[in-house]
This record gives sequence, structure tokens and C-alpha cells, in this order.
Amino acid sequence: MIATGEAPVPPDATSTPRATVELVDTSAESNGDPQASAIASLSDKPSPVAVATALAVCPPASAQPAAISAATVHPAAALADEAFGLIYGFSTRCRLSVKRILDVALSAAALLILSPILLLIAAIIKLTDGGPVFFAQQRTGFRGQSFRMLKFRSMVVHAETLKPKLQLVNESNGPVFKMRRDPRVTRVGRILRKYSLDEMPQFINVLRGEMSLVGPRPSLEIEVARYEPWYFRRFAMRPGLTCFWQVCARRYQIPFDEWMRLDLKYVDQWSLRLDLLLVVRTFSVVLGGTGE
Repeated sequence: MIATGEAPVPPDATSTPRATVELVDTSAESNGDPQASAIASLSDKPSPVAVATALAVCPPASAQPAAISAATVHPAAALADEAFGLIYGFSTRCRLSVKRILDVALSAAALLILSPILLLIAAIIKLTDGGPVFFAQQRTGFRGQSFRMLKFRSMVVHAETLKPKLQLVNESNGPVFKMRRDPRVTRVGRILRKYSLDEMPQFINVLRGEMSLVGPRPSLEIEVARYEPWYFRRFAMRPGLTCFWQVCARRYQIPFDEWMRLDLKYVDQWSLRLDLLLVVRTFSVVLGGTGE
């Protein structure tokens, strides 16, 4: 039963501001409300089914994020309206509008300028093994909305069917699967990943309003089902092409909880200036060939 108290915060997360909030009381009748039913179905350690149900009732993202309440991000996050007021107050909503305008303008310009490179990459992938050029995967983004994230295919066809056999050598200590020398990656794919070129189709996701240039990386739905409740606040912002974790040196050695703390740090401290700094640092990562 979720009671009134402090919002769940990561242990020892001294870098992330804390806010005392009024949590959702699940003792009330749901009266047929699917959102309330989803909240009531959660316990201190929500099951994957309960989490999936709660995510399913989250409203879809719009082109302009509106002021949101605790339940619209995720019931397990248990954040009150006043906590989100710090993020989606009037002045911040104006900055979010500017952020969205920059996302659209820069993504459209990138697709136009880089179109010869994109076409060349597509041709090389197709000619190498005859498989699909793009890889589309369901991800969880803003307010728990599901969308299909695009990438240039860097792995062998049907790579997902081989993933269970590789779980024993997973280099991440959390619900995500990370492996620096993944045997499923093709020769062309290694080059694409080294310079993060496989991520470029996500400019299309940005134009669609599903992603932003900067924000927490979008999560796999199967990973979200294993999230701790305090992770869910990362869905208060649109997922991005780059983030704090993306520009960290030796990021694959960062513990998963620390990765989540970095995402929450961005949610709490984001600004247009911070976005610019992260974009500049991302260029250095891409040009330095340290993307994978």
C-alpha cells in the first residue's frame, strides 16, 4: 500500500534534489477508473504485469508537454503535482517550447545535410548481407508512451533471437543488456557503432515528437518491467539521442543505478545551456570514435 510520505529516491543519491510530496493513496475506490486500478495494483515491489498495466494507461505524448500530475508519469513514481511544478512551471514550459523548436530545426537540418551519408550507409548495409537497412524496436519514452525507435541495422538479421544465449555474459549489473564485443554485430555495424552513426535515423523520431536531441535514453519495454520505482521519474522528459551517460568515459563500467541517477540529475537540472553542452560533448565522442 502506497502511503503519504517522501517520494522514492535512489539510495545515497546526494546529487539529485529531493522533494517531499504527497503520495498516491490507493485505499480509495477506483470507481472503474483504469488509472486508479493500475495504481491500486502496484505494491512496494510491483510485478512486471502491474508495471506494464500502469504504463499502458499513461496518456500519449503530445508535441508540447503540458503540466502533468503524479499519476500521468507512472503510479510507481508517486510524485505529487507540486514536484512537477518545478519542471513544468510557466517559465520552464516556455523553455520547453524553445527546446522543441530547436529539436525540430536541428534534426531537419541534420537529415538534409547528412542525407548523402545516410544514403551511402543504407546502400552499404543492403549490399553487405541483403538484410533490412533499418532496425525498429519498441521503446518506452515520455510519460511511458511506447514508440518504435529507429536505428541503422548494425547486427545480423534475427539478432534478438540470439540474445538469451548471451545473457550470461551481460556486462551490465541492471536490467539492460550491454556487451562491448557483441558477436551479433556485423563488420559494418562495428564501424557504425564506433562513431554512433547507427543512431542517426533517430532524427526522424525527434521530428515525430517521440524523442528529443537531449534526454534520458529510451528504454526497452522488457527493461521497464524490471525497474525500481524511483527510476520512473526519468520518463518526465522526452528520451534523447544523447545524455549524461552517453558522454561519460568508460560508460559501460558505470553501475546501472548510477546511470539512473545521471538521468534524474538531467530531469532535475535540465536547461537549454546544459543541452548545448551535452550536444558539444557528444560531437567529441562521435569524432573520437568512442561511441561503442
